[in-house]
Amino acid sequence: MTDRSWSRRELLKSAGTGALALAAGAVIHERMSTYIVGTDSDAGVTAASSVSDTDPLRIDLRAHTPWQLVRGTFSSARAESLTSRDDVAFVQPDRWLETASDPSDDGGDDGDEDDDGSEDGGRTVPWGTARIGAETVIEDGRRADGVDIGIIDSGIDATHPDLKDAVAPPTDEDAHKAWVKCRGGDCEHPWSDDGGHGTHVAGTAAGASRSDGTLSVAPGATLHALKVCSGLGRCRTSAVAKAVRYAADQGWDVVNLSLGSPQESPALQAAGEYALEAGVVLVAAAGNRGRADSVGYPAAYDEYLGVSATTIDDGIAGFSSRGPGVDIAAPGADICAPVPGGYDTLDGTSMAAPHVAGAAAHAIADGASAAETRVALLETAEDLGLEETEQGAGLVDVAALLGEEHDGGTGDGVSCPAGLPD
Repeated sequence: MTDRSWSRRELLKSAGTGALALAAGAVIHERMSTYIVGTDSDAGVTAASSVSDTDPLRIDLRAHTPWQLVRGTFSSARAESLTSRDDVAFVQPDRWLETASDPSDDGGDDGDEDDDGSEDGGRTVPWGTARIGAETVIEDGRRADGVDIGIIDSGIDATHPDLKDAVAPPTDEDAHKAWVKCRGGDCEHPWSDDGGHGTHVAGTAAGASRSDGTLSVAPGATLHALKVCSGLGRCRTSAVAKAVRYAADQGWDVVNLSLGSPQESPALQAAGEYALEAGVVLVAAAGNRGRADSVGYPAAYDEYLGVSATTIDDGIAGFSSRGPGVDIAAPGADICAPVPGGYDTLDGTSMAAPHVAGAAAHAIADGASAAETRVALLETAEDLGLEETEQGAGLVDVAALLGEEHDGGTGDGVSCPAGLPD
């Protein structure tokens, strides 16, 4: 299913005269803004498309929902007129979302080469991977082979040693997609990572299992880059909605969204409904606003598993958003993972979400459906004794998810390799 654009001339011609034209010349002086219109009828699509000041773009979600989305440029008067239609459910700004991470206060290297494995080339086990029992199940031979994870983010560095064997073949034109340009000297592919965020997220979820580098949560899973964010971490709502639909149409199993906005986004809820009905497990970062009732969107929607961030001592991270939109918690402070050219330690619910995405991949590899996986993730989560608005069902537990036990250890702690292995 593809997006379709029409020229404004064609649409005005098809719409004819009357209310749909909305006096094109009369409002030309008004400030134009980009909106997303959600409608459940072809007439609504035509109405929205015909009054757009730029060529409109349709996102068709009818395979699994009643909805079609139209991205266009309107004056506030035209947007208000569309809102009044019975077949239009919403008209929202095509606002910017942002990735949810910051550099850790500790930096990427704690200066202790004996602990971080960078001197002898040994493998580093990030504390989060160990704490949720992923290290235990990996040592028992459990992998996530055959599971596809879409990373909706700033792209992925497919050349990184920890990722090159986990990323779907770049020669497969359907395996990755970009809605924004990669800028910089390392843009080997349109979907390459020019910011580092997407690579870090991908490396936590499902990097390759090697004797050096860092250990991910779900080795064996296949990673797909869906580049919607610039290197600065800004991402258009419409691009995110298209990426969610794309992952669902490809039949991928898990989608990770380490991004969000404090403002509601019915377009992302509609896209989430589409993917959920298609059998995708949607995982989203709760946000980094650090206060009550501050879970961002799309994480706050029921279609997405909203993930808060914990610390190495099982507390809620100070930056983590809290609220009823939190479904589950995962390690998110001082998380070491790959970035282009090396490794770094980052903080954020962005870092927490891929722990849950990796856990979901394990469950699916073990034979669970998407619906069963969502239920099992919550039922097997470890109660940390925090408020439900902080931890949701509790800390994600990969070992319990697969019927195993673990000691709750924290691996190599916050250590992180100083650089790429030779």
